[in-house]
Amino acid sequence: MRFKTLAAAASLSFVAIAAPAFANPTTDTIEVVSGSGMRATTLYNGPIGQSFTSLDTALTSVGFQFQLFNTSNANTPFTLSLLNGSGLGGTQVYTTQFTLPTTIPTSGLNWFDVSLPSLAVNIGSVYTFVLSNSSLRYGVVLGPDINIFTGQVLGGDAYTGGQAFGVQSYPNCPNTPASACDLNFRVTGTREVAGAVPEPATWAMMIAGFGMMGGALRRRSRATNLLTA
Repeated sequence: MRFKTLAAAASLSFVAIAAPAFANPTTDTIEVVSGSGMRATTLYNGPIGQSFTSLDTALTSVGFQFQLFNTSNANTPFTLSLLNGSGLGGTQVYTTQFTLPTTIPTSGLNWFDVSLPSLAVNIGSVYTFVLSNSSLRYGVVLGPDINIFTGQVLGGDAYTGGQAFGVQSYPNCPNTPASACDLNFRVTGTREVAGAVPEPATWAMMIAGFGMMGGALRRRSRATNLLTA
């Protein structure tokens, strides 16, 4: 009788300790500044995109750097899309629209971030953010910088985990895997790290396990008292 009760308590103790799955969300940001603002391109001739390798399981924001090109052109909304894979032809995961302020500086590095609804992605997978716009008002900053007089490229590949696509006005940015061109961009996301804070379901399992252990120990105590009485 005593052996069976002890064995039951030991097995309950094992379940309560082995079952918990701990998780704690952490935030990651990929930020790439490929150019200093010397180069920017409009989207008038078609969409442009930037591929990247995800560090996270959910994306919460994406940002690009813009410059004001032509004040006489309309301030039309940008369409932002997230596609699977590298390039402009992948399957669409998400799309939204945003409008830039009426006036921003004509030079420099002007970040504008777009909030995302915690988009589910896979760590290590490649995705592409694509921007579309029909106006010549704003340009998107990219790099590497280039000598405008000689055409000499003044920098290397700022981000090997992805590249820019559809940059029509700069022939040294081909839509091939060999391209070293990147937009100035940043992507923020979250992922869960094991071994930190118990999830609610884990707490419930632990409490139930401890309750069962307590009941078994109380029964063992009563059985011991009867045997020794």
